Amino acid sequence: MSSVVAGTSLPSAAHAEVSVLYVDNRTSANCSDAGEGTQAQPYCTIQAAADVAQPGQTVQILGSWDYTEQVTVKRSGTEGRPITFKGAWGFSQPSVMVGTNRQTPESRGLPHAFVLSGVHDIVLSELYLGSSQEAVLVQDSERIVLDRDHVVAAGRPRVFDGVPNFPDPAPGVRITGASKGVTVSRSLVKLSGTAGLVVEAGATGTVVTASQLAENKAGGLVATDAPGTVVTGNTVTLNCQGDSVALLGDSPRATVENNIVTGAARSTTCGSPVPGTSLVVSAGSVAGTVVDYNVVYPATGAAGYSWGGTAYLSASQFRASGQGEHDLSVDPRLSKSGEYFVPAAAEGVTDAADANAPGQLDTDLWGLARVDDPNIANQGTGVGYHDRGAVDTHDPISVSVRSTDTPVDGRPLRGQITGTVTPGWSSAGATLDFGDGSAPLTSLGAGDFSVDHDFAGVGTYTVTLTATSTAGVVRKATSTVTTRRVDDLRAAFWVTQADSTTTTVGFADSSRSPWPVDRYTVDWGDGSPASVGYGSLPTGLTHEYPTSGYFNVTLAILDDHGRSVAATNRSYVVGPTNGVPVAGRFGAPNSQVGLFHNGQWAITYQKVTGRASMGYLFGEPGDLPTVGQWDAGNSEQVGIYRSSTATFGLKHADYSVTAVPFGEPGDLPAVGAWDHNGHDQLAIYRPSSSLLAVRHDNGSVTTLRFGDPTDIPLVGDWDRTGHAQFGVFRPGRNPGDPNLFILRHDNGTVSTASYGVKGDLPVVGDWLRQGRATFGIFRPSSRTFALSNAYAGQADSVFQILG
Repeated sequence: MSSVVAGTSLPSAAHAEVSVLYVDNRTSANCSDAGEGTQAQPYCTIQAAADVAQPGQTVQILGSWDYTEQVTVKRSGTEGRPITFKGAWGFSQPSVMVGTNRQTPESRGLPHAFVLSGVHDIVLSELYLGSSQEAVLVQDSERIVLDRDHVVAAGRPRVFDGVPNFPDPAPGVRITGASKGVTVSRSLVKLSGTAGLVVEAGATGTVVTASQLAENKAGGLVATDAPGTVVTGNTVTLNCQGDSVALLGDSPRATVENNIVTGAARSTTCGSPVPGTSLVVSAGSVAGTVVDYNVVYPATGAAGYSWGGTAYLSASQFRASGQGEHDLSVDPRLSKSGEYFVPAAAEGVTDAADANAPGQLDTDLWGLARVDDPNIANQGTGVGYHDRGAVDTHDPISVSVRSTDTPVDGRPLRGQITGTVTPGWSSAGATLDFGDGSAPLTSLGAGDFSVDHDFAGVGTYTVTLTATSTAGVVRKATSTVTTRRVDDLRAAFWVTQADSTTTTVGFADSSRSPWPVDRYTVDWGDGSPASVGYGSLPTGLTHEYPTSGYFNVTLAILDDHGRSVAATNRSYVVGPTNGVPVAGRFGAPNSQVGLFHNGQWAITYQKVTGRASMGYLFGEPGDLPTVGQWDAGNSEQVGIYRSSTATFGLKHADYSVTAVPFGEPGDLPAVGAWDHNGHDQLAIYRPSSSLLAVRHDNGSVTTLRFGDPTDIPLVGDWDRTGHAQFGVFRPGRNPGDPNLFILRHDNGTVSTASYGVKGDLPVVGDWLRQGRATFGIFRPSSRTFALSNAYAGQADSVFQILG
């Protein structure tokens, strides 16, 4: 006949073979308390897992921060196979909280985070615990372990609508009833409503080790009628009132060793404290009790010890009791490191503990192994180098590292890594691993450094700085850096003519090359040899054309990663005796033509050979002419487009001028009556992408792609609709080849017509007042206009404007 240990049950079929039950109410959208606690479908509450957990299983609590619930553990493990409730460790504290320490309505009915009553072999590990009463209540239970837990602000009733949810404050942890063999190790208990940890009558063999009990309202540890209590290797400090460590009633056969115990002192959490005795052992507790290897530093005006009712101010006096042979009453010089109080390295504290004391651990509060400080003589027992208090003194070698992406031209994946290597007890060398597969940097020594590094590609990399002392101590620090997407290679430029007395142009580059340029080529479009350069984008290039005219200039770029791109722009070069042809209704109902040259406008009204009828001055060398109806009436006004700054300049009938930025450098003007509302709207044509962009009166912009990069934009009312349509002029490819006028109509159809030959320039207007626009050409070589009148059934107009 088999037997079952009290408080346990045989595993159910659902959980017999699994070692981990998962709980996750934060990061999993698929949690269910009706499931089986798998990682794919975890429980939503810890209680659901506690209700089915079996000996040897771990309840792994995932997510972060609040599980606002009180977990009542009713099932037990067995010796060697406990049930473990495990959270996770964050940057400096556990990241999973159970219970509540916030003033929220959920805390109204939650006195505890965990209740362990009548159970055995339970472990609570790496949990952040808080509640309005004891965060952990252990009652009539055996072999319970709290390890690496934080119990913070427990036992402090909350006030709701002026009424406390519980009548009295409480300790952070309470061990009561016939509890046996309860261990609190490597844990932090702070800000409790009364004492940090209370052991009540009937509990035996309680062990408190490598823990910090600090800033609690009424003492750090109080054990009453609790035989065999072990208090080893703890830091008990800044508790507000009462005795710091007290063994009261009948609590014989206790051990108090290797602790740092200080009296109450003024602090931000205590206000004005009420100093008590640092260490109290009642008359009923002295039998078989050992006190030694402690640092007891009492508050001003308070006793350090009370032994069997006799007070002793200091450790030297306390030795008269036959105890505390190695105790010291020196200032441990505690300083705050995050949540922890850490003593300064000093003789009597460092390397001065009893390594063989009951409950002494080989690791400290931080989980770090005990180490030997070579600068302080060993005064402890056993290995001789365990420290007193919860935190061991470690080699102060430290490293820190920070990474940021810092792309620059030609280095789009560059990052900057800065860090510090601080040597400790011995010299240290450091290695910096960039995390991208490249060779690590191994020549780093002590001090600050800054390193630029080109990462292998776009992504997120973990940079690791590792310092190793000659004594073999290793410290690591990591930082992540995310490199940005590498932009596309882009070719962009424009060609400008500063002085029309020559046919020399300048090349203004606005290309973008994330990687270094390997080679660039500029084809000037006139049959001359291309300009070729290596290693950088072109700056300061000029070119002299053999004659005036339109030329297709092409820039091709190849970067050192094998990427290539090309762009073509049209350049119009004005010779010494020519100009840019213009057309418009300059005071007459039909269109006239003229020439624009370096800000000078020459207009003819008669369409017969002769000198210009009218002249204007508006614009500067390098500007492009445009004509439009800016004002009310039938006449059109002159304007310019300064391509270098992408700005229109509009001259009104009253001689005022309006400047309107629109487009990008290198664009061409394409003004027209796009909205059919009595005046013209601004537009640009971008030859590199064959893009027409129209700016409407309401500020909106519409776009159209039409033509090729070598075309010239045309705007006119081909359809006699009262508003403009778009078209392009495509010059003949070879000398003598005809030009093409390609006109786009409102119904989406396209018509083409040939007129003139290569070298001619286009003009558009309503030459004979027919209510629709047609085309013509200007031949720079002879300063001749030829205007097609076929749309009116008449002969073409052919004439010259004499210089």
